[in-house]
Amino acid sequence: MIGYLALARDTFDINYALDKKNRFEKFINILDIKYTQFNELVTNDEAGKRAINYFKKQNCTKFIIAQTTFTDAKFITSFAKIFKKPLHLISFKEPRTGKRLRLNSLCGVNLAMHSLIKLEYNPEFSIFINDKLFEIEKINKFIKNKKDLKNNKLKKITNIKKENNLIFSKKKNLGLIGKRPEGFFTCDYDNNEIVRKLNYNLKKIKLETLFNISKKIKSKDIAITKNQIKKDLKSVSKLNSSELNKSISIFHGLEKIKNENQIDAFAIKCWPEMFTQFGCASCGPMAMMNEKGVSSACEADVLGSISCDILNKINNKPSLLVDIVDCDPKTDTLVFWHCGLAPISMAKKNTASATVHSNRRKALLHNFSFKPGKITIFRVSKSENKLKFIVLRGEVLNKKNSFSGTSGVVRFKKNTYQKLVRLFSSGIEHHLAFTYGDIYSDIKKLSAQLEIPIYTA
Repeated sequence: MIGYLALARDTFDINYALDKKNRFEKFINILDIKYTQFNELVTNDEAGKRAINYFKKQNCTKFIIAQTTFTDAKFITSFAKIFKKPLHLISFKEPRTGKRLRLNSLCGVNLAMHSLIKLEYNPEFSIFINDKLFEIEKINKFIKNKKDLKNNKLKKITNIKKENNLIFSKKKNLGLIGKRPEGFFTCDYDNNEIVRKLNYNLKKIKLETLFNISKKIKSKDIAITKNQIKKDLKSVSKLNSSELNKSISIFHGLEKIKNENQIDAFAIKCWPEMFTQFGCASCGPMAMMNEKGVSSACEADVLGSISCDILNKINNKPSLLVDIVDCDPKTDTLVFWHCGLAPISMAKKNTASATVHSNRRKALLHNFSFKPGKITIFRVSKSENKLKFIVLRGEVLNKKNSFSGTSGVVRFKKNTYQKLVRLFSSGIEHHLAFTYGDIYSDIKKLSAQLEIPIYTA
């Protein structure tokens, strides 16, 4: 007997998620799978408890999990620990409309797989596209207890010549503002490795400290910055003035903390408190810091911030931390996206505009499609609980904005979909860093210098 349940988060489009759930259930009924279903959409702890109690009364040998929207990994890791059975995750493709990212399902699968692989589970995943599963043989093998014999692991890069000239010798300071959100195991780190292996000092700062400093920013400083923003971004005048001013004050608060504490990079807890307590979005301010070469990673992702900072230091160009939110195997492309914290220099000329957060509806965010060009993709990773570098070459294609916020249609050098499968199956985090240009060989040199193993897809 196979157990089946569906997950969601209610800040996304629940009606759309339910529609995807219903369509998937019609599909699996056609497959003639013998399964038992928990009918309720699991959106909170109480529903999660009811789901667990339901399956404790069943005799399931494996589970299919429909990841209808993005969620954190708190429930799925608890579920896996209780039942200790094979898991197959389903992600749902949504159209690249240029409007709100309604589900962000694929990123939820990414986060779940990283967290489960850390616990030494080996989940599988499929993409549900146009009411069908891409590579349907995956789920058929899962149902019939057949192992997928494809090599879905990353490739270790070896025989790197160690050079005497040190790329990254100076000790750096990383400002960690707040703590990672609950269930975001992708944002965990080992402080000893941060200091000894990566050469960073971690300076912990309370989120309330940032709020208090930002509240004291002078109105004239906010006005000067607002005038500059209006030169760089279209549609600023359409935003709520109070939210915009608060958002700009966060930028100045970050600058003040940076200067007073000699901070090289930030990892910031950007939600929900930024919206619910302070009353604005931090994406725009973080984008402005990224433009200045000060890596600002959301969700308090320390290793993500270090990934960006390494790219900044090597390349002397801004970098960005992104989610993989969509994959189209037919065109062999995927979408890099984040709410709206890309630096303006990553936009096509005169295309950047101001907007509000797609779920929380507060200012300030950047809104544009990434300019086309060759990129280097990088992550300092703790996949499988082992410190490593992961690096790939890619290209941003000349396409329209896939979803509101900042995004780009990306192709890895070749075999994009298969490389995505290898990345996810190896447990990579849900944030990847990238910068324009080819610094692949420099990343390899740095791995040799720091004696950190390096992999590619």
